[in-house]
Amino acid sequence: MKRNDLKISILLAVICFIGGFLVLPYQLDAMQQTLPHQYEQLIETMPVPMILLQLITAIQLTVMAFIVAFLGIKIARKVGFSLDILDALFTKTKVSFETRWVVRAFIFGAISAFVIVGADRFYYQNKISGISDIEPEFSLIGLIAGVFYGGVFEELLMRLFVMSLLIWLVKILFYRGKSELPSLFYWMAIIIAALLFAIGHLPATDAIFGGVTTDLMIRSLILNGIAGIFCGYLFWKKGIEYAILSHMFAHISLQLIMIPLFY
Repeated sequence: MKRNDLKISILLAVICFIGGFLVLPYQLDAMQQTLPHQYEQLIETMPVPMILLQLITAIQLTVMAFIVAFLGIKIARKVGFSLDILDALFTKTKVSFETRWVVRAFIFGAISAFVIVGADRFYYQNKISGISDIEPEFSLIGLIAGVFYGGVFEELLMRLFVMSLLIWLVKILFYRGKSELPSLFYWMAIIIAALLFAIGHLPATDAIFGGVTTDLMIRSLILNGIAGIFCGYLFWKKGIEYAILSHMFAHISLQLIMIPLFY
């Protein structure tokens, strides 16, 4: 099992390399749409070629993903979270995705994408100045970066590592020696991880809108927190693979369905 942990961590880190390589141009594309003046200044003062910055970012993310994955796997095993499908990749065990849970993962991903687009399209564009000026467009780079950076790295960090760590701390501090925790603690871990994920988006919100108002803070918590709750639930009930699948599909449906449908 120890050998599997290392192999799984390397595999996940390599996948994250793709997201790390594309996340910078995706962020710059978004910046060009929302902050064109700052974008031009940034491009003019860029100290090294873009391709080099992309490689540096990708390598940094790969190293971070490996560390987060390796530690997260170790902790997740201690508290009983499933890694059956990832384990099956390196063993002779035959384990496959369960159809009904795959369907749930896709539904959760589609709902998350709808909330992200629909909240701005039908509510916040009339409530928060500046949102009506932003018209999202399909982005192939955004799609690929979202699938591999958001779908894999963010799930490794927020679910596999953070959620597992929170449950492990509860077990160590309050339920040492007991096999099962009350569901309440899992829901608390799900919500805390989702809130941390949403809070992590506030600096980008501040950069785009020139400050963070109460409405913008609530918007960030709703748009990013709901997806986090869905993914946390899937991780708890079925394993990190289903959380990754749902997060990936959220980005796929966002780019291929929701943005073309509503914009």
